[in-house]
Amino acid sequence: MVLTVAVSNGTVTIGDIYNGETKLTKVAHYTETGGKVTLLKAYLETLTEADYTIKIETSQGNVTAIVKVVDTTEEV
Repeated sequence: MVLTVAVSNGTVTIGDIYNGETKLTKVAHYTETGGKVTLLKAYLETLTEADYTIKIETSQGNVTAIVKVVDTTEEV
């Protein structure tokens, strides 16, 4: 899952990232490059089906996204 942080002018620096109140760890939970935050599949697989509020702190203010986790595993 890729979340893109865009700005209308200048540059943006990505700071801390949270799932609710839980601070996520770069490399373990996500990667970040060029204003794009990628939540890692291995991390998403640890979450139960629900809606999660992801907060990205940036140098130009916070960005919030709702991520819906659903189980798409086909039953055999």
